[in-house]
Amino acid sequence: MRVIDQRNLPDDRPASMDEQGRRVFIFPASVSGFWRRYRTIVEIFLIIFFLVLPWIKIGGHQALLLNIGDRQFSIFGLTFWAHDAPLIFFILAFLTIGLAFVTAVWGRIWCGWGCPQTVFIDGVFRRFEYWIIGSHIQQRNLAKVPWSIKKFFKLSVLWTLFLIASLIIAHSFLAYFVGADRLVEMTQHNPTENWTIFVVMGFITAVILFDFGWFREQFCIIMCPYGRFQSVLMDDDSVTVSYDPVRGEPRKGQVESGEQQGDCIDCYKCVAVCPTGIDIREGLQLECIGCTACIDACDEVMEKIDKPKGLIRYATGNCLKGIRSKFLTPRVGIYSVLLIAVVSALIFFVSQRQDIVVTVLRGKDNPYQVVQNNGQEQVINHFKLQIKNQTFDELNVQMALPKTWTDKKVELVSQTETIALEGGMNSTIHIFIKFPPSVTGASGSENIKLDFIDTNNDRTRIEENVKLVGPKSI
Repeated sequence: MRVIDQRNLPDDRPASMDEQGRRVFIFPASVSGFWRRYRTIVEIFLIIFFLVLPWIKIGGHQALLLNIGDRQFSIFGLTFWAHDAPLIFFILAFLTIGLAFVTAVWGRIWCGWGCPQTVFIDGVFRRFEYWIIGSHIQQRNLAKVPWSIKKFFKLSVLWTLFLIASLIIAHSFLAYFVGADRLVEMTQHNPTENWTIFVVMGFITAVILFDFGWFREQFCIIMCPYGRFQSVLMDDDSVTVSYDPVRGEPRKGQVESGEQQGDCIDCYKCVAVCPTGIDIREGLQLECIGCTACIDACDEVMEKIDKPKGLIRYATGNCLKGIRSKFLTPRVGIYSVLLIAVVSALIFFVSQRQDIVVTVLRGKDNPYQVVQNNGQEQVINHFKLQIKNQTFDELNVQMALPKTWTDKKVELVSQTETIALEGGMNSTIHIFIKFPPSVTGASGSENIKLDFIDTNNDRTRIEENVKLVGPKSI
């Protein structure tokens, strides 16, 4: 197994590849310090949040559910169906534009602090390596030595822990798509009873085990498109993890006659802790994920040699050039306007959304019929109602006319008194409304309201306008 030579990094290719494109393994050193402490707190929070969120219920429903098979989507109390795709589009647009905004302001802070790839590898898998094998030097030495019982045992234990962690992550991930309660139910039955889900779970586990356990930085360098987008999304006013060449150069060992040595002592600590094997002193690079490990490593060295911290720090390109940085750049302004527009549109459409959608269509027969009832004329209008339950809960809906119209002897005749609607269910029913000719009067028409009452909690869910037509009275 080839391992990285941290003091002789190539200039023409990523450090994790040799001349033939074969894998060169990176074993980053552990680091402690200000940023490491806060990253640990963030990683613990994000891991717990990921594992617990499927079990949190808001309004009786899973806080985040993306059930593509049943076309059910629950997002923090909001319930959507497949026909609500425009609303889901606004949520996805918010996340996409939000990521672009964050990148324009703070660079690749997402990669270093929030990306699941970084969080789980750094917060779980590498900790297993330090626990089972030891320091980065012990890991590198173990990788170089021939196979032995000791090496086989250590790697077997390590990959068993990797597999357990991958299974937990895969099952938690599946809970977002099939539902946590249903997932627990499926795990209690034979896998053949839910063969498709079992195969998907196995595939996801294998992918996570391969990626987090072995592929690692190769995914960030080769497969993840975000690193390539960063050059488009960022500019010299974006805050990134940066080395200050003005203060650091010329570094120790490169000082020519008449020059004063910079603060960098060329200790390569920043390279030793880098999970992607770059030298931050060479400037912003595609492989940098902004994990801040080099900042803590450098600050520790600066303390030992009695130099100010911050040789490597969060800074903008303009700041390193001695130019004052601006927060509100045209790029940030455009992203801000787009974010406000998307959020406003989402709030507007969600506020207009009803739990029950009713479409009133007039029957295909005559607009009205006049009949005799106990020697009195009555007008009958025929309507077809299409009712859809937009929630995930079963609703029992009852139609009723307001008292102002029942007092005028307007009568509702329906094939059913209560309409039972399962979550997401459509129902079509026919109704007839009978009324005296005086209701429509000289105009021959009158608008009335039809109430749809949820009998589960005895409240009106929606009111619909219905236009009655009849003979014009003279």
